[in-house]
Formats: sequence, C-alpha cells, structure tokens
Amino acid sequence: MPAIFEKLFKKKQTIVISYASSAGRVRDANEDNFYVDSIGTRTEREVGGYKEAEVPERCIIAVCDGMGGEKFGAEASEIAVKTLEEFADRLNTTEPDKLADVADEYVGEANNRIVRMTKERKADVSGSTLVLLCTVGTCAYTFSVGDSRIYYYNKSEGLRQVSQDQTLAAKKLKAGIYTETEAKLSADAHKLTSFLGADKNSIGLKALRYEPFDISEGTALLCSDGLTDMVEEPEIAEFLRKNGKDTASLLKDEALENGGLDNITCITFSIK
Repeated sequence: MPAIFEKLFKKKQTIVISYASSAGRVRDANEDNFYVDSIGTRTEREVGGYKEAEVPERCIIAVCDGMGGEKFGAEASEIAVKTLEEFADRLNTTEPDKLADVADEYVGEANNRIVRMTKERKADVSGSTLVLLCTVGTCAYTFSVGDSRIYYYNKSEGLRQVSQDQTLAAKKLKAGIYTETEAKLSADAHKLTSFLGADKNSIGLKALRYEPFDISEGTALLCSDGLTDMVEEPEIAEFLRKNGKDTASLLKDEALENGGLDNITCITFSIK
C-alpha cells in the first residue's frame, strides 16, 4: 500500500487513563486526592472511572496522600491538588526543559499553603505526599515528594519503580543499615523525610525529578502507599500487563481484598 494511504488508514492513537480512590476498610475518611486533566480532583469518598481520548500534546496527572489526622490530612491533600489546578496551564505550556522549574514553583506554593493552614488550624502536623506526571507527546516527565510512587510497566522490561521513597527506611537502606526486607518491614518505612508542608520556614522545598522516558510502549501507575502496602509488586505488574479501562479499579479492589488498611488511590496512564 502506498505510504499516503497507510497514513490515511492508520488508526489514531488514544490515551487511556483509569483512576480509583477509596477510604479503605478501616478508615472513615479518605485523605487521598488526585488530579487528572479535564476531569479534575476527587470529589467523593469513593470514586473510580476512566478517560479515553486522542493523544493530547500535553497531559497532567497526580496523586496526593494527606497526613495529619482525618480532618487535616484531607485538607492538606486537597490544597495540594487545588494548587496544582492553578498551575496546570503553566505546566501544560512550559517548554519541556523548564518543566522541573515550574514543578518546583508549584511544590513551594503548595507547601506554603499547607503550612499556613496548619498554623491557622493549630494542627500539630499536616502535609501531603505528591507524585506528578506530565506528558509532552509520548514523553513522560515525573516528579515526587514523599513516599507515594510512580511505576512504569512494559512487556520487554517488566515493572520498575520510577520514583524514590523519601522515608527514613529508604535512607537507612541506602546507607546499608537495612536490607530491603528490613526496610520494608520497619516502622521507619512510613516516616517521611520530605512532604508538602514540611518546609515550615519556606527555605525552598523541591520535588525529586527523574529522567524523562517514552511512555508509548507501556503503562504508568501513580499510587498512594495504601495500594503498595496491600498489593505486592508482582501482582501490580500482572494487573498492568493486562491493562484496560478498569485497571485502577481492579488494583483498588485487590488492595481492599487484601485488607484495605489505608486509603487507596491509583491512576494508570497508557497510550493505545
């Protein structure tokens, strides 16, 4: 077939984004939140769905896990995603090589707003994690603060964790004090060394940034630790291998089936 006809009959690529969030089986409130371009943020305690559309030039998705008690944790993660909404236009129009600078501006502003809320509400502590994925065409730019995670799965390489956990256990693992098993089982696994709201003196909190990668051959997963504490990575890989419109809901259901001890939020992003 001549190239001109191949182009005419070539199927247009689409993005498939699935998302789900649950309070879990133990907690009354859902302190997690998320942001998906054109969908917005979590508005209900339990939510799930998907978005399918032609591949956009730019797209933003994020997951935030609040801390500080049911009331203040939910407020902190909501501040984080609402602030992200305000920065979405800039993130979607900034040149790729400047994305990290705008992400750091966003992180600083979200941090400062959470700090102000904490002081106004006289809370002992309040904050939120963040995992953020921005796409430019089929290239993914990723950022994180705290211990929520970004994974990427494709058939040739399997599952890999893109983000780094900012926890005391992760620091001790890197220093050779813990083995991987000890780090995972330690109480230090949930002691954060950085989060939105941690920079109380506005010194300049910054996100961890990672090497951009082509997302067109696999599936990205953004999730809170309510998923990764309940579902082992080989199981997560299997769900992403079968990836479909309900992948996030299936992952959430698996976490609930395994105990659902914490709030659970996950978003998958793939290009078909």
